[in-house]
Amino acid sequence: MPVEGKASAPNSDGADTQGAYERRIMTAVSYDGLTFTQNNIWIADQAHVPDAVTRDGTIYLYYTGWIVGDRLNTSAVAISEDQGKTWTYKYIELIESGPIDRIVNPDVVLLEDGTFRLFFTAGNPQSIHYAEATDGIRFTYRGSVFAQTDDIAVDSTTIKIGDTWHMYATSGQGINRLWHLTSTDGISFTVYDLISFPNAGVTSTPSNGLWVDDRFYLFMFADDGSIGSMWTKNGFDWYPSGKIHLEPTEDEMYVKDSTVIQLDNGQYLMFYVTNIP
Repeated sequence: MPVEGKASAPNSDGADTQGAYERRIMTAVSYDGLTFTQNNIWIADQAHVPDAVTRDGTIYLYYTGWIVGDRLNTSAVAISEDQGKTWTYKYIELIESGPIDRIVNPDVVLLEDGTFRLFFTAGNPQSIHYAEATDGIRFTYRGSVFAQTDDIAVDSTTIKIGDTWHMYATSGQGINRLWHLTSTDGISFTVYDLISFPNAGVTSTPSNGLWVDDRFYLFMFADDGSIGSMWTKNGFDWYPSGKIHLEPTEDEMYVKDSTVIQLDNGQYLMFYVTNIP
């Protein structure tokens, strides 16, 4: 399913304005979850905004692509049953979706019972919806979790800390005004605040994160092209980590959109987005 090489910049109304057509997903590895090194493993071209989870040793890597097999501007899941050595690619299928015709910006949380809960961007105005699956592929649409009549909410990042779900989504003002939404059930979200992430004094875009010891590190990227982070213990109070987790190589203009899982051997595997040379 995954294509190789970049496409020409689209100019249609359905175009992916975030530029998946000129981006690719690659991997990096780490022994401590904080310092990563590229290992030159290619996942997909014309792809971005990855989000990975693991269940019973199997990796599920969700992403949005421009040309995805024989479909355009949609989302897929790459599945690995051997800790990232080989991959099988599947379209994400949406069942009972009504007027929703595509999934973009997949944001997946694995529930305690093994259910995959998928948050995604759809609608007009754009808002956050959710669907659930038992197999990680065929998702049943459940409804909207957050929408505004006079603004948008797109590209969510969702984490659960204690009994509280925290969702961060981009508004119409971009990364300078992010929705911070909270929920007790992961379904009904309300506005807690409008925030930004001024990591090291530079407003940054959050992607995904992980727990290291007693801190949750939310990876983010800014115009310098590298991946940094801020950390929290409660989802409300955030502090700059002062760390650079991954920098671009000579062949990469930038690294961004990172998501990290821990392998069975204790190492950490990062999926990140960079340019197609």
